[in-house]
Amino acid sequence: MKNHVTWTVQGQIKEGKYDEFLLVMAQLVTLAKSEAGTLMYEWTVSEDKRNVHIYERYQDEDAAKAHLAGWGESGPLFLSVVDMDKVTVFSQLSEEFAQTFAGPSSVFMKPVGGFVKF
Repeated sequence: MKNHVTWTVQGQIKEGKYDEFLLVMAQLVTLAKSEAGTLMYEWTVSEDKRNVHIYERYQDEDAAKAHLAGWGESGPLFLSVVDMDKVTVFSQLSEEFAQTFAGPSSVFMKPVGGFVKF
């Protein structure tokens, strides 16, 4: 857990875009699955198909950076179907990497205890 980098993304699926959202999600999941160091990349949707919650966990900061390196291509695709509301980071990040998440919709949580079993 100490080196893992974890965050969640919450957003609203754009009106009338649910079917397109499913296609974008499938494409982004396929990309993430091929990334070394991506441990978990799980998407959930509310029953009314309006809200999306994505849980992401990476082996370490380098793996997380490698994932985000593709944001230039995948970001506009994601944002074409989702209005992003909030990003919550659950890891202690370097100051440099934390700047990647800086913004009014970002929340940083400092780990204080617990464990992970794999």
